[in-house]
Amino acid sequence: METKANYLMIGGFVLGALAFAFIFIFWITNFAGGGKRYLIVFEGSVSGLTSGSSVSFNGIKIGEVQTFALDPTDGRKVQVVVGVHEDTPVREDSRAKIQSLGLTGGKGVEISPGTPDSPLLVATDEDPIPTIQAARGATGGLFDAAPAALDSANAFIQRLNDLVAANEEAVNSTMTNVNEFTAMLSSKDEEISQTITELNEGAKAFSELGGKLDENVDVLTQQAKQGMQDFSAAMQEARRAAVTLNRILEKFEQSPTGFLLRGSKPPGSSSESSPSARGFGQGPGR
Repeated sequence: METKANYLMIGGFVLGALAFAFIFIFWITNFAGGGKRYLIVFEGSVSGLTSGSSVSFNGIKIGEVQTFALDPTDGRKVQVVVGVHEDTPVREDSRAKIQSLGLTGGKGVEISPGTPDSPLLVATDEDPIPTIQAARGATGGLFDAAPAALDSANAFIQRLNDLVAANEEAVNSTMTNVNEFTAMLSSKDEEISQTITELNEGAKAFSELGGKLDENVDVLTQQAKQGMQDFSAAMQEARRAAVTLNRILEKFEQSPTGFLLRGSKPPGSSSESSPSARGFGQGPGR
């Protein structure tokens, strides 16, 4: 009986210790780091982030990372549960990202405060653990991006090497042609200089010809203006002659005989030289 009692005591103690451990783990999981929990879904690797990693809000530590889990619908995503202080004002437009903690290689989660007019992100019956949206490029950083950048650079260099190797003959031929062309230019240095000199002289002569053409154009312009003035004077004289001729024609139409007789009188003749004026043709009473 005593042996059975000892076994019962030992079994009860073990069960009690397991229950205490389970309660302690449950408390750590649900309440460590604060009284509120949030879910963050990161796309990509969360390397360096561990349970217990710090969670900061606007640069101030407010909690810790609690659990990790792969997204059951997309293995590229990682679900991270964080616990924060009860008074942390996490809002609906707050965003989370993974940040490096320095050269030690540690990682933590940074939550942005969001805008003051945005509602607070709170738990509901349908969503007991509200989700904080991950910022774009939330898993990236200077140290995380460096390996990818080096890989891209190495891939580019490798492709460049392959391209040069595949076109080595064409590259060599092109370089040979360039060298030959350079040598040809060097041998034709005097001819090229002479050609440049002739071009300069031709340009100078063309410029002088242009100046002469400008002078001739000015002379022609002045002559044209003088001709227009002379033509205008001639037109005025012709207009006056036409007016005079028009008057003569009007008088001729009115009295052709009188016009002809007046036109046949000798100069200096007057009415006093008529027979009646000299006493001829008077009546018998004389």
